Amino acid sequence: MRRGARHLLALASLVPAAVAAQDGTRKPCDLVINGVYKGGELLSHMQLFKQPSGQYNTIAGGGVDATCNGTDQRLLSDSAESYGDQKLVYLFGHVRYSEARVTLTADKMTYWMGEERLLAEGNVVGATNNGTHFRGPVATYLRVAPGIRSQSRLDATGRPDVWVSARDAGGKDTKDSVNILADHVISQNDSLVWATRNVVIKRPDIVATGDSAYMDNGAELLFLAIRPRVEGKGEHTFTLVGDLITVKSHQRQVERVKSLGHATATSDEVKLVSDTIDLRVADQKLERAFAWGPGRARADAQDRKITADSIDIVMPHQTIREMRAVRRARAESFPDSTKIISKDMDWLAGDTIVAKFDTVSAADTVTKPSVRQIVARGSAKSYYQLAPGGTTERTSTPNINYVTGHNITVDMKDKEIETVTVVQGAAGFYLEVTPDSTKAKAASDSTAKAAGKGRPSATPAKGKPAADSSRIKKPDARTPDADTPPRMTP
Repeated sequence: MRRGARHLLALASLVPAAVAAQDGTRKPCDLVINGVYKGGELLSHMQLFKQPSGQYNTIAGGGVDATCNGTDQRLLSDSAESYGDQKLVYLFGHVRYSEARVTLTADKMTYWMGEERLLAEGNVVGATNNGTHFRGPVATYLRVAPGIRSQSRLDATGRPDVWVSARDAGGKDTKDSVNILADHVISQNDSLVWATRNVVIKRPDIVATGDSAYMDNGAELLFLAIRPRVEGKGEHTFTLVGDLITVKSHQRQVERVKSLGHATATSDEVKLVSDTIDLRVADQKLERAFAWGPGRARADAQDRKITADSIDIVMPHQTIREMRAVRRARAESFPDSTKIISKDMDWLAGDTIVAKFDTVSAADTVTKPSVRQIVARGSAKSYYQLAPGGTTERTSTPNINYVTGHNITVDMKDKEIETVTVVQGAAGFYLEVTPDSTKAKAASDSTAKAAGKGRPSATPAKGKPAADSSRIKKPDARTPDADTPPRMTP
């Protein structure tokens, strides 16, 4: 079927020419309905009904090809109804609306010419000249019109599927478009986007979800609210949740993700919990993380938990290198479970704590860096449980090392304590468990009995208790050996 303008069925008289704008600058839509031909035969037909006002109501069928004189607007459909007094046009069947910057297709469309508003219904598909496009059941398009509005607006409901092109998102090419899926999406001038209810935003570098979202493509900002969540893509992923999340990008690459309120950030190496978390990203990998707030900050890295008023994690290429905890800092870890049975945790506390991690080769994507040194500064204290020397069995009565000082440095080797160094005001104690004398005596008696072939064994004197297995003594610093736990170095 060919649509043309060979036969003029109706002219501007269908719509009043006196649709005046408030400032008198807007040109009214002088609707012209042209005939549709197939094989040289005119298929269109029309009925005109003049109204008391002098305007016409028009019913057209067999194909409609309409334009507004002096503009780039064009409407195509199978049939149409036009009401002059209401300045209203209904279009039915294979409807297509087009202008220089946007195209809309739908099963049905309503055009309020006085308001420059179009309502598209049924299998709606829209596209801009920059490549942004969408699909959905219903959409309202508000045109730019002098005296009415200076920016266009698209309002789509019924969970439209929207793809924002890179050019509309601030880029120069046609790749890396942004996909928005939500119950309700509003786009203003192809730059500002609002999305509500069950929002899913997919970009080449992140996936963002929430119940409400706002995008400023010009400023490259994304705001998420009501159960927001951002997940990084790439070789090393990360996740951030909270009450309100802000995503800042540069040249369509995420540079910063910030969560306010009940924030939790998770990567393959560390979990961070605080009121506010600020993540810095480069090449789709975490580079640094900050956490702070009235509720304090907590970082879980490997087998160690660190808490403080604020935490700063340095992690180039998403590999943790250093963790800095400031104000009322405390680091906790479980003792070696292969040697010690204990519900108590080892801990180190101070005004600040700096934990340094082993360097792992960039090619090693399996091994996770372990702590090699922890330094507590300012009113430092440490409590560590150590397995007694000379035994290979697990024990529930470990030796206890407790020290205080201005600064405490704990050096680790193969995930075990190697040295504890205290600087200024060193004090503390070391409690060492002594061997159980009753067990030693029983073993000796058993040996003697076997050697004496039935000779009676010795028994404790009446009224004298057996030795207590929980007895402790201080270590002899003059006779160190390989099994002696770390010493304090003032």
